[in-house]
Amino acid sequence: MSENLGVRAARPARRRAVLILGGIAAVTVLLVVALVALLLGRGGSEPPPSATRREPVAQAPAAGDDGWDVAAQTELATRAMLELPESASQPHGLTRDTAGLPLALPAAGATSGRWVPGGFPATPEGALAQLAALTEAGLSGGDPQAYRQAYESVALPGAPAADTTVMYRNLQQLRAGAGLPRTGAAAGLALTYRTTSGLIKGTTDAGRYVVVCVLGEYSAQHQGRAVAGGFGDCQAMRHVDGEWRISPGAAAAKAPNAWPGTAEAVAVGYRDVVR
Repeated sequence: MSENLGVRAARPARRRAVLILGGIAAVTVLLVVALVALLLGRGGSEPPPSATRREPVAQAPAAGDDGWDVAAQTELATRAMLELPESASQPHGLTRDTAGLPLALPAAGATSGRWVPGGFPATPEGALAQLAALTEAGLSGGDPQAYRQAYESVALPGAPAADTTVMYRNLQQLRAGAGLPRTGAAAGLALTYRTTSGLIKGTTDAGRYVVVCVLGEYSAQHQGRAVAGGFGDCQAMRHVDGEWRISPGAAAAKAPNAWPGTAEAVAVGYRDVVR
């Protein structure tokens, strides 16, 4: 995992994004265009014809969910987030203001033999830590199939399908727009996501259900060149059998994208995270 991401003094060095340099090969140009346009929400090419294009919808609760307040969960999950302009996701000036004290992310309680670390405590911060672990593991390498496997490893029956998620779709479109194979390793391509900030949207069911959002820096590198931007994701989580899982039911409203540490990120309510 990365160093303490809540230390604001380290922000200037951490925020310096490497921009596109001259002489980039054609595939690198396509990669950069696709990443900036698609991962940061500015349109882009359509996914491959085989890709699923249905919108996330509320699904029936999993069997044995008696006692869960599904109506309250749906209201919380689907409640609209603050809308930001597309420019908010691009690297730009930081602010000294904050949305509150840093959020302390607890360590995983179980890592061996897992696609995604788990066993986080039954707290909102534990749910946020689980989502951060999922997002970082699933996006590493930029392979849609890898994200699907990571997502499904922490999703309960009845949760929104992996191929309806924002992250999965963006990875599909990135690959298609850059002319890369749909899945698998791509020579010279490295994609990473570092969670820098988080947001606890709310809880229901005595804290057993929580909607959390991560915000981080997503970067793509090819042959020594790189591009970066701020990207967020929200998920509805249930605590079941000692684990935080992606919840059955309504998908969480889309997370606002912002460059971490900026006034726009603070306006949304994103707070620095520390581990």
